[in-house]
Amino acid sequence: MLDRYRHRKLHANAVRYAANGWPIAPLAIPRNGGCPCGKTCPDPHLVGEVVRDGYRAAAVWPENPPTPNWEIALVAEWFDVMELPAEYGAVLNHRVKAGCPTAMAPATRRWMFVVVQGSVAREQVVGAGGVLRSGVRDWVPAPGTWTEETGRIRWLVHPYLTEWRPYQRRDPIDLIFL
Repeated sequence: MLDRYRHRKLHANAVRYAANGWPIAPLAIPRNGGCPCGKTCPDPHLVGEVVRDGYRAAAVWPENPPTPNWEIALVAEWFDVMELPAEYGAVLNHRVKAGCPTAMAPATRRWMFVVVQGSVAREQVVGAGGVLRSGVRDWVPAPGTWTEETGRIRWLVHPYLTEWRPYQRRDPIDLIFL
């Protein structure tokens, strides 16, 4: 019963992300020494094509998948994802408040901020001990995903609160000239 609920929720989330223009892909999560892709994989990995519309997402994530441990990856095709350690993530979350889609992985205490592509320099993020995910080959597990390393990733600011838009960085110069 719980698996059926989880699969329906996964299906609904995949359709919702894609229907709102967020590129997603199927994500295989290895558990207990096995991987849903059928191989012995140590880490989560993409196992299919990038999906950009709700109809295709409904076909890729059926309500009753043939194997467990499938999840959703958010593909950084048209936005960047900054992954920051807690000492920066908590402060930044307080500053941007509800204007930035924000998630957190509790076990690693890593914060993930979805921002407009190219709006933050990679060097700044790396200098803060973070990682910048950018481009069609980069992805992060979608909130709701559970892995041994991260725990269950959760939205702190869900994208619907920002009308599914990544955070647009606003510096004082931007505020004057825009």
